Amino acid sequence: MKKILGIFFISLLLSVNAYTKEGSGELKLSKKIMTEVLMYMYGASNPKYSDGANKKNKPMIMAISQNGKSSYYYYCPYASCETGNYAYKSIKNCEGRSNGSPCFIFAKKRKIVWDNGFDSKSKKRNIKKKLLKEPYEIAKIIQELGFFDNDISELPGIDYDTAKIIDNEKITGKKDNYDYPSLIASLTSLHKSDWKEYVESDYKYKVWFMAKRKDKDMTYSWQTGNNLKSTEQKGFDRCNNFVKEKPKRYPKDAICILYYKGTTPTTDNEKIKTARIYYGESKANAFFEKYPYVLNKKINIKKEKQIEQSSDVVSQIKELKKLFDEGVLSNEEFEKAKKKLLN
Repeated sequence: MKKILGIFFISLLLSVNAYTKEGSGELKLSKKIMTEVLMYMYGASNPKYSDGANKKNKPMIMAISQNGKSSYYYYCPYASCETGNYAYKSIKNCEGRSNGSPCFIFAKKRKIVWDNGFDSKSKKRNIKKKLLKEPYEIAKIIQELGFFDNDISELPGIDYDTAKIIDNEKITGKKDNYDYPSLIASLTSLHKSDWKEYVESDYKYKVWFMAKRKDKDMTYSWQTGNNLKSTEQKGFDRCNNFVKEKPKRYPKDAICILYYKGTTPTTDNEKIKTARIYYGESKANAFFEKYPYVLNKKINIKKEKQIEQSSDVVSQIKELKKLFDEGVLSNEEFEKAKKKLLN
């Protein structure tokens, strides 16, 4: 029995170790993930831990998806921490939001361990603490190592003392004068940085979702693709995964709302309609009745639904009349179908 348990424990240990492997091969970071890498290097404040809130922490482990669009990381808010199974956790959590792209370890503490075949033994991979006063230099090193192809001067600034993103300021110290929609302009630099990447995407369809949090901030998710229906579905799924990961941050009945199609704000009716499709009519209606402030205008959900149903009936009767005029339906068939709709 002891031998069997020993074999089981060893096999379990091996499977966990296999799952926590360091990344290898080409990796190109999106602008959002490049910003998160910088935040990780600085030990951005983490409100999850009371000891780590509002101060810099020690970077511990970071996982990134193979497509460079998702990440998950852990900090140490104390004097010292055991890494334990945090590598495994970071990968699992990363893959929970990566839409199927596998995740691997990118950095351990401040050392970049992902082997992309470019200067794999370079001392530059070990980001020195003294460099933290020069965020631009850190970004430049990561770019020189082949992980980021975009313009690093467009990355947001980072406060050295708090490790927080500086709103409306670039990594170079210049002010951000980008013309944001009013809703996005009122949010954080991470929202704004991602909004630019979203706008610049070349895909045919783009959708932007947000969910209200208890702290009044907004969780956001965006998706691009060449098919509108699947793009919306993936966007809802991704946003909903964020809500499920941290349920204590959200109202119990929180839902994700479609705020933009492309760069055009959705109407209140579009917000309600898409939420009903994804969450079901009952849950969506209950949410908008309880939190009407997420809409542009106060809407009576029950009355709005009755109007919508009446409009559908009128449209269907018009279609029946057209079929009757074209001789497809007899008078008896037309009257019978019309009566069924009206009842």
